Amino acid sequence: MTPDRIVSIVKDTPHTPPRRGRQLYDFILQTPAPRCLELGFAHGVGTVWMAGAAEELNGKVIGVDILSAKERLPAAAQLVAEAGLDRFVELHFDPISYTWHLQRNLDDYAAEPFDFIFIDGAHTWDADGFTFFLCEKVLKPGGWILFDDLDWNYRGSAAAMSNPQVQALTDEEKDLQQVRAVWEKLVLPHPAFGNFTEDDGWGWAQKSLSADAPKVFRVTHTQRLSIADRVVRKLKATF
Repeated sequence: MTPDRIVSIVKDTPHTPPRRGRQLYDFILQTPAPRCLELGFAHGVGTVWMAGAAEELNGKVIGVDILSAKERLPAAAQLVAEAGLDRFVELHFDPISYTWHLQRNLDDYAAEPFDFIFIDGAHTWDADGFTFFLCEKVLKPGGWILFDDLDWNYRGSAAAMSNPQVQALTDEEKDLQQVRAVWEKLVLPHPAFGNFTEDDGWGWAQKSLSADAPKVFRVTHTQRLSIADRVVRKLKATF
């Protein structure tokens, strides 16, 4: 499926703008990464971009979200069907969370591991820190993992702060960029990962093919330079 066709289907549906969707599409095609896992798909815009590329590779995108994602309009299943990509997409709506979905399917996924995993759901230290631990077990050596929203926090989201459950959180939970905490404290120091790239709120990491693979850190936009300096110092101290 062509990128122009995908844009005509997803239109302005949140939360993956065309520039980001095209990045996912191109990455999957060029890597290539035919077997993909998406944790947190919301309306399914990113799913359609990924599946459009997976179709060209005769691959598959497995998406996992919570039950409430069924209530979104448009729904992910609707966009996938409109794109005619049902054969290349498997959507799961878990009654608990995607960590519980991984718990149930860990053995099967480890037996047929993924080329690419995209984490864009909970945005919390608790959920996504554990998710990274689980994903390492189901990602192929040489495969890639991508974190969205490195710099997001509850305090900066009016929609999140209107939720009574979020209002009841501690100031530390509201203020911390929790995905970045996972990225800096768990992903960057992990001995099995390298080829780190930060790209305007996205964090890419590749599972190393060997234990002695070199560690590389890149920042692709100048506004991230101050963060890069901080993380490079941390990497030097770690390695």
